[in-house]
Amino acid sequence: MNHDTLAPPAASAAVLRDALVDQLTTVRTPAVEAAMRAVPRHLFVPGASLADAYINAPVHIKHQADGTSISCASQPSVVAQMLEQLQARPADRVLELGAGSGYNAALLATLVGDDGHVTTVEMDGDLVTGARAHLAAAGIRNVEVVPGDGALGHASGAPYDRIVATVGAHGVPPAWLDQLAPGGRLLVPLRLAGSVCRSVAFERSERAERSEGSAASKGAKGRWRSVSSALNTFVPLRGETAGDPRRVVPLTADGSVRLPVGAGQPVDAEALSDVLAAPRTVAWTGVRYRAMESPEWMELWLACALPSGLNRMLFPLAAKGGLLADDPYPSSSAAFDGGALAYLARRLSERTTEDGGKLWEFGVVGHGPGADGLVDRVVEAMRAWDRDWRGREAAFELLPTGADAPEPGPGRFVLDTPLNRLVVDWS
Repeated sequence: MNHDTLAPPAASAAVLRDALVDQLTTVRTPAVEAAMRAVPRHLFVPGASLADAYINAPVHIKHQADGTSISCASQPSVVAQMLEQLQARPADRVLELGAGSGYNAALLATLVGDDGHVTTVEMDGDLVTGARAHLAAAGIRNVEVVPGDGALGHASGAPYDRIVATVGAHGVPPAWLDQLAPGGRLLVPLRLAGSVCRSVAFERSERAERSEGSAASKGAKGRWRSVSSALNTFVPLRGETAGDPRRVVPLTADGSVRLPVGAGQPVDAEALSDVLAAPRTVAWTGVRYRAMESPEWMELWLACALPSGLNRMLFPLAAKGGLLADDPYPSSSAAFDGGALAYLARRLSERTTEDGGKLWEFGVVGHGPGADGLVDRVVEAMRAWDRDWRGREAAFELLPTGADAPEPGPGRFVLDTPLNRLVVDWS
């Protein structure tokens, strides 16, 4: 693998690329930094301007007929985070599921070097053609772009030292686990509950290896424990084998506020069709956050604790202060039960930090029949997390479907996906 001499825009592209990498706080190691400075992102998004290629934002490259994005060059900060989680090493064999533009495969190729190899699987023929062309333009030669269903992996090239999915999945296809080499690492953006998603890096459980020790306990039949996780959201995996299709439920008569849910989530779309027109009830929780503090672990807790999970609503910003409660945050997540909806809101707290900084208090806003009870349940779950589990990060364990799992209990949830069992454990 080498990078050929670039065309005249290379000088300005290199300046823009260096400026982008300089601002990425998710870059933590010299190897990842070097890769991101070396690979010319603009060659992988030829439809974007040079300036747009080097801002910290995704570049969407393919859409459905309704405008929904189904493939993109991911936000560089997210790309860097996942590269740090994966820890691809020189001479590694890497399998990537979802080639997209080919940019991530190029970064992986740079990390594994001439003695390593990257196989990337993509189901859409036009994206396969594009990724191959982009990789060739960048002079990257140790990547094979394979057409196919990513959920099946690519058995003929197995085993792989590292496997990474660049699409969101609700469960881990068995082929990915079966095709991983001993001591390997799998990184997958998992939709855990509702729309809450984290990229989780799994390795084979050493305790399981010692206690089980048989070939039958390996691969998809084994137990896998997380070594890291990070908040992110990816376009969902498509295909018949392990696709994660979504449906969108309108919450207003004109459809301006909508609730995406997993296709398998039970939801009474008719009962929720104009729920925001119903009277509003509001409860404030006393749970407070600093202005720049992420509520990601609280939202994961709520997603696990509430039967509907927690689902991020889609709406125009003008809906805040009108159809939705007024707060300065551009997003809001909701739970539902029958015809009732309860979503999270924030207000400026009268309290401040010790140094006088602002604090924001979370509240819950409900609409529809039974909203009072649903609001109470969300408030109770949020306060339980704040009281007992705040400041802790959850660990994840992946088990085969139907396998014995730790009993659910304080700080521990067992989630069943169509493909596996997942234990989410704060305890």
